[in-house]
Amino acid sequence: MKLTSMGTMLLTMLPALTTAASVELAAFANKPFCENVAALFGEDLDLNTELLKTVQWEPVALKGQGPTTRRCSRFDRTRMDLDNDGGEDLVVKATFCMKGVPSDSLYVFPADSEVLEQTSWQDTSPLLATPNKVERTGGTYPLTVLRIDGVSSTPSLTTAFSLQPFVFGGVAYVGLTDTRREWMAIAKYRGGDQFEDLCYFHAGKS
Repeated sequence: MKLTSMGTMLLTMLPALTTAASVELAAFANKPFCENVAALFGEDLDLNTELLKTVQWEPVALKGQGPTTRRCSRFDRTRMDLDNDGGEDLVVKATFCMKGVPSDSLYVFPADSEVLEQTSWQDTSPLLATPNKVERTGGTYPLTVLRIDGVSSTPSLTTAFSLQPFVFGGVAYVGLTDTRREWMAIAKYRGGDQFEDLCYFHAGKS
């Protein structure tokens, strides 16, 4: 797997891009960075196609008999420096449906790990055993790190999650949202199940 350098190229495209009218920057740790990322949203809370192309995913063919459809039962992999420590990681994205809605989890290993060769559809325990994983399906991700003005209660991402790693300016980030598409967090992955939240976006009224 080869990581593209598109994140650097995108920085030069910013003057030609405008923020989607329906996306509002609700909280930030670094306002210029968050505004630049906002300019690369598609409609509503969707990172645009070019930004998502900065990470190239490859379908995983696990041993054993898997489901006939990949929409709600699939594994994809990439090699990238997800935690920004200077070395590549093997990142596996698992997507399974909850009440018919796809939800993502991420599993992170050393780049030379043979965990996928040890994993089958009938036994995913080698994959799930890593301490470096983000499993939120059925749970919550409260947006509490950054101060959000003008809200009566603290928003949370809940139940079914979309986890979208991307590279911007040579640095890896993850976009986190849920099926409601009302809120999105942009964060750096810090190992384990931890993120450093940098931006919160809200889908406002157009």
